[in-house]
Amino acid sequence: MDWNPLGYKNLYRELFRKHLQRQEELLKKGNKTAWFFSFAPSELIYVFDIVPAYPEQYSAYCASRGSSLDLIDESISSGYGHFLCDYFKTTVGSIISPEKATKPLMPPPDFIVDTRALCVAHHEMSEVFARKFGIPKYTVNYPYWTEDSVRNVDELTKEAEWVDPYYVSYTVSQLKGLVRFLENVCGEGLDEERFRKVFEISEKTSKLLIEIARLMMSRPTPGSQREIADLVFLGFFVLGSEYALEFAEKAYSTIKERVKKKEGVSNEKIRLLTFGIMPWHSLALYEYCEMKGMNFPLNLYVNASLHLSDSSKPFESMVRRSLHFTNCSYDLLECILKNAKRAEIDGALLLENTGCRITSMITRPIADILNENLGVPSLILEAPQCDPRVMNIERAKTQIEAFAESLM
Repeated sequence: MDWNPLGYKNLYRELFRKHLQRQEELLKKGNKTAWFFSFAPSELIYVFDIVPAYPEQYSAYCASRGSSLDLIDESISSGYGHFLCDYFKTTVGSIISPEKATKPLMPPPDFIVDTRALCVAHHEMSEVFARKFGIPKYTVNYPYWTEDSVRNVDELTKEAEWVDPYYVSYTVSQLKGLVRFLENVCGEGLDEERFRKVFEISEKTSKLLIEIARLMMSRPTPGSQREIADLVFLGFFVLGSEYALEFAEKAYSTIKERVKKKEGVSNEKIRLLTFGIMPWHSLALYEYCEMKGMNFPLNLYVNASLHLSDSSKPFESMVRRSLHFTNCSYDLLECILKNAKRAEIDGALLLENTGCRITSMITRPIADILNENLGVPSLILEAPQCDPRVMNIERAKTQIEAFAESLM
């Protein structure tokens, strides 16, 4: 057995088909279109029947299809800095030169929703896009969490032993402000029954996604990062949808059966933790590693997209979404150690990303805490998410092979 993925490809294809079908139906009805970013409360998209588009997800799509390079260059030639976010440059390029972008294009937005739940660039991006289209925007000011405001956060569920009630109350007020904003721009009041049903779907889906992440830590590693990486689309963008729940149910059943049979994605020799926005232009690198027996039972980037949604406390759940370790002070990084131990990792492959300065800031602290607490070494690779020029694939393979040899 060289490589034996879970077979999620068809499930993703059906998920995207239903997502795009919903988009087309709502566009025909004249429903409002909005652009959203990761960590925004995606359930509200389905409460208000909004047509959503996601600059980050679309840029990843362009990178995987080979058009991001031209779009990044288009953005830079128009005066935007080379070291700005890859997602921003790719999206701007698609606005300036849509003929160079991968189809289908994102529909033009009627409004934009961004957050401060990780990336300061989300806010700056939304400002630029709002000005370009001449539309309103709303920013959810999630807190940056420190040891004074939260204790003992579970890395997967984002449940905490204690959270400062002042910060919870403040953020709930921000989220209720978002609801009022959506009522105004969509021209309709909040449907309480619809709100309840969407969060019930969100709760069921979130539990299944968390269980999939837990099952990935089984020995041998049951799935490939070529498949698991796309779970961020569900965790970040479509959590309140019926088609996300349908996907999660089938995906969970598949991986559960794989674990029961003790089947792995490959002949496992080494177990690695990985973190960083995926290099969407070069996902085959993960397949290359797995075919050589280097498997990834733990992906901290995927885990950051997950949180436990509670339909009985929907607004508090939306606050919980921000309690991921990349939105916390370094003092709280220890939350990753529990799953690192559970996954029995031998090493870590961390991606330092010139296309995302924010996530890159935390790669070396992660390497330090893994080494100091578990004696686990790390390999740090430069790997932008959308610009393939910065990442030499053959050199990356050589570095990974040398790192693997040092672990054996």
